[in-house]
This record gives sequence, structure tokens and C-alpha cells, in this order.
Amino acid sequence: MNSATLDAGNARPATSADATDATDATDATARDDAALFRKITWRLMPLLCACYVLNYLDRTNVGYAQLQMKEQLGFSDAVFGLGAGIFFIGYAVFEIPSNLMLAKIGVRATLLRIMGLWGLASAAMMFATTPMQFYVLRFLIGVFEAGFAPGVLFYLTLWFPSHRRAQATALFFMAFGAAPIVAGPIAGLTMTYLDGVLALRGWQWLFLLEGLPSVLLGIAAFRCLSNSPAQAPWLCAAEKQRVARLLADDQAMHGAAERHTFGAAMRDGRVWLIGFMSFLIILGIYALSFWQPTILKSMGLSVLQIGFYSVIPAVAGIAANIVVGRHSDRRKERRWHFALGALVGAAGLALTTLFMHNAFAAVLCLALASMGISSAFTVLWSIPGSFMSKSAAAAGIALISTIGGSAGLVAPMMVGALKTATGGFTASLYVLSGALVLSALLMLLALPRSALGKR
Repeated sequence: MNSATLDAGNARPATSADATDATDATDATARDDAALFRKITWRLMPLLCACYVLNYLDRTNVGYAQLQMKEQLGFSDAVFGLGAGIFFIGYAVFEIPSNLMLAKIGVRATLLRIMGLWGLASAAMMFATTPMQFYVLRFLIGVFEAGFAPGVLFYLTLWFPSHRRAQATALFFMAFGAAPIVAGPIAGLTMTYLDGVLALRGWQWLFLLEGLPSVLLGIAAFRCLSNSPAQAPWLCAAEKQRVARLLADDQAMHGAAERHTFGAAMRDGRVWLIGFMSFLIILGIYALSFWQPTILKSMGLSVLQIGFYSVIPAVAGIAANIVVGRHSDRRKERRWHFALGALVGAAGLALTTLFMHNAFAAVLCLALASMGISSAFTVLWSIPGSFMSKSAAAAGIALISTIGGSAGLVAPMMVGALKTATGGFTASLYVLSGALVLSALLMLLALPRSALGKR
């Protein structure tokens, strides 16, 4: 009898114990992976979130500053709307080049360049006294900031497989939602209690105190972040190999994604469609970012009260961001999570129009809008990496961000024009609500499940 026959004779059938051992091994691997990505999350996300908070402050603090600037400098609503929106011209023009450069030089050098320059330009806003100076500085802030958010989103694709990316993206965008919690009270306190100190007006102090910290945080990002898992000194060799293997497996699951190139990403209809949906969502985000203080002021609130009332929608947005992002990852479902969030946001904006003379009720409606818009925006940004390879992701994400970011130019001017034409904010809130409904319909009807693989 040969050895093969002996082996066959000695082989025992699989038992329930074998299945249990296999299950235990799978559970142990899952726990190890969860611990590994928790480690990565805690190492990367606090600093990236802090950067995004300052990004939000320096981009939108003009919304609070204009409560004093318009009166003290004689700026009209039209001047303010154009100045708030012109930021996005520079941002859009330089967004894709910035992200392509990031793919070559890494996130550390990119964040140092971006944050240092935008922080200095934002602080220089304190010297603006004419509309032209206001326009030029806002344009430069957009040029210098270009590539920050899409750069970080591309950076996350280098660390997290797609089924973990929505939660990481949610944490990053949580900073966007958390920033108003900081922005409102800081703006209210600064513009109230520092007004006149050292012969500077409150709005000048606001630009100075929120601009210079960006420079310091850019230096911190350069020193503390790693460009990729392979370059991370805080990961051991086995952890680096595990991350690389999981990312490679994730790419393999999406077959055609590996065939994508820069040109293919530009020709992919899904990229343009997601960019347009991002545009519709961001219309609501930036319209509220720039005009919410004015809406609340029209209800008779003081600058200090406006700062603290603005915290309520921000907290609601953060909570929805985390819960929906986690649930979307767990269910591995994107379309309905996005669509329902957009519809909730639309309902919140529409309901706000019924309470334009009741500040607290209006803020609660704005909180509902913030919950829907924030959660939808987070889920949307978890989608591109599921069908684009790393070689295409930098350009594809930048293109989506550029298309969406152009809403930042349209939203402030549109709301300003409608306010001038109608004497209030009701019409603009209905337009923004309609944009959110359209984004939900596009997600469900124009971007079917088959277009996103398992997502």
C-alpha cells in the first residue's frame, strides 16, 4: 500500500470542531484587523480633523465677520455675496493640479504648503478695506486652499479599504460639522469683547486669531503624518504588510477598477454624476455656512447669541454623521443612506421657512437640515474609492470636489441675489431644498446599484 493510500485511509472527515476552529480563526483575524485600523484611525484622524476645523473657520469666518464688516466698510449684500463666492474660482482652478501634485510629493509637504499659505492669506483679511481688496484676498485663499479636502480624501484611500472608508470619511467630515461649534462662540466672543482692542475692530481680530493657527498646524502635519502605511514608523512590519494586503484585496474585488487611468477617470460618467450630486449638496452647505448668521440676525438675535445658537445645528450634524456613516459601512449600502439623508435635509430647509420669526424653532429646523445634509455628504464621499483605482482616485476625487466646490461660488451669490429680489430668505431656502430632492432622485434613478458594485 503506497503512502497516498495510507494518507487517504487515515484522513478523517471534517467535524463541527473544525468548523468552530475556522470560525474562531476568522473572528480573531477580524478582531486583529479592527484593532489595526483603530490604531491607524487614532494616529491620523485627530490631526486631520483639527486641520479641517481650521479649514472651515478660515473659509467661512467671513460669514460672521460680515455682521460688522458690511456696516463698518459699507459693503452691500451683493459685494459680500461675490466676495464670499469668489473664493471658489481660485479653488476650482487649482484643485486638480494640487491633487495631482499631492500624489507625487505626498500629503506632508502638501499640507505644509496649503495650510501655511491659506493661513497667512486668511489673517491678511484683517487689512481689507475696499471691495477689490476683499475680492483679491478671498480669491487667494481659494487658490492656496485648493486641494486640501480632496487631498485628504485621496489620502484616506491609501490607508482604509472601501468597506472601512465611510466611517473614516465620516470622522473627517465630523470636523466640518464640529467646526461651527467652535466657529460660532469664538466669532461671537471675539467680535463682542475684542472690538476696539489695540485699535482693531472685532472682525479684524477674528481673521487674525483664526488665520495664524493654520500655519502652525501645517507644520505639525508635516512633522507628524506619514505619506503612506509603508512609510509609517509607528506600524510594525507585519502591520504594514497586513494593510497592504487588505488594500490589494479590496482593489481586486472591484476588478475593472485596476484598469482605470487618469483619462478613464475623466471619461467615467459616474465621476461627473457624483460631482453634480456633490454640487447640489454643497449648495445647501455653503448657503447655510455663509448666510445662517444673517438669517439668525434677521430674527433679532445679537452677534453673541448668533454664535451660540449656531452650535445646535452643528451638534445635530455631527451625531447624524457618525451614526449614518457607521450604519452605511455595516450594511455596505450607500444609495439609500445618501438619498434619505438628502430628503431629510430638504425637509429641514423647507420647514425653516415656516418659522422665520421664531428663532428657536427655526434653529431646530436648521438642525434637522444639518443632520440630513451632513450624513448625505459623508456617504457620497465614500463612493468614489469603490470604483476607482489609486492611479485614478487622485484625479477623480479632485474632479468631483471641483464640480461640487463650484457650488461655493454659486450659493452665496444666489442667496444674496434672491434676498435682494424678495427681501428675505424664504425663496432661497426652497431652491436649496429642491436641489437636495434632485440629488436624492439622481442617486436612486441615475446611479443604480450595479454601477457601484457591492456599494
